[in-house]
Amino acid sequence: MKPARPLILLSSLVLSACISLPFGESEERPPPVMYTLHETNAGVMDVATDAAGRVVVVVPTPELPPGFDTERIAIQFEDGRVDYYADARWSARLDELVQDVFIQRAQRKFSGAIIGKPGVIPAANYRLAVRLTGFGPVYKSSPDMPPRLDAGVTLTVIELPQETIRAQFSVNKTAMATENRLGTITNDLRGLLHSAVDDVLEKAAPYITEPQTIVRSN
Repeated sequence: MKPARPLILLSSLVLSACISLPFGESEERPPPVMYTLHETNAGVMDVATDAAGRVVVVVPTPELPPGFDTERIAIQFEDGRVDYYADARWSARLDELVQDVFIQRAQRKFSGAIIGKPGVIPAANYRLAVRLTGFGPVYKSSPDMPPRLDAGVTLTVIELPQETIRAQFSVNKTAMATENRLGTITNDLRGLLHSAVDDVLEKAAPYITEPQTIVRSN
């Protein structure tokens, strides 16, 4: 596991663990360490399966906070600063990873439904609009202690083709990282995100199988 890099003090300027220092012309930056949010044993659904008599659900790429729609791993501070780890990347853009997580967890929750990305599966009955309201490590002032981890999602169930909003739910999860190592932080974040997704899908389940009037709950 790769430890979070310590602070570097330079003429009263504090450079956080995520800010990279320039390399010389003859020096090459080592390749970044890759991290993922996928389950290691996630199965793949055959989206070509006959949809007759089955609920079909599409999950577009989610809406993310500004600056998070990248492969770079964001680091946040309680004073509002946002930066990125210099020597680490997500295995894909964060919006694509979160989309994959929602599809994988929804396939597990709704085993009788066909669930996938728009344009890949047959005409859908529902669209799950996802907004990531918070995600990542949050440090108090400097990255020298284990951070707080946040994972917040809002899920809107939209019936198609009427584009009728059937329900909307939000789930926010917070936990302390078990240690201040980047491998541990990303692994803890993955578990926290999976838990938040499972909870919001549990809330939304009745409105995916039996559409009702709009319900909003936090």
